Amino acid sequence: TPTVGEPARGAQIFQQKTCVNCHTVAGTRANGHISPDLRHLGSRQTIGAGIMENTQPNLARWLANTQSVKPGSLMPNMRLSDSKVNALVAYMEALR
Repeated sequence: TPTVGEPARGAQIFQQKTCVNCHTVAGTRANGHISPDLRHLGSRQTIGAGIMENTQPNLARWLANTQSVKPGSLMPNMRLSDSKVNALVAYMEALR
């Protein structure tokens, strides 16, 4: 888990939101079994079960409103500010 900068802030947001209830990230308290394991998200080529290239803008779009990208996705709209989305993107890019 990152300990400094924007990735660390993203890790904190990830832990504080309900993300940890659905997703798994090795080495953290995120131990969900409903949604994808994110431990290597930063090194993946695609996101959203292969529907989008794994880029910063696409990941930000996904986090901002998953339903607008993939209607029917189980991930709810968390109504995150741009600042929180950017921090989460930094965190998830660090997951390699």
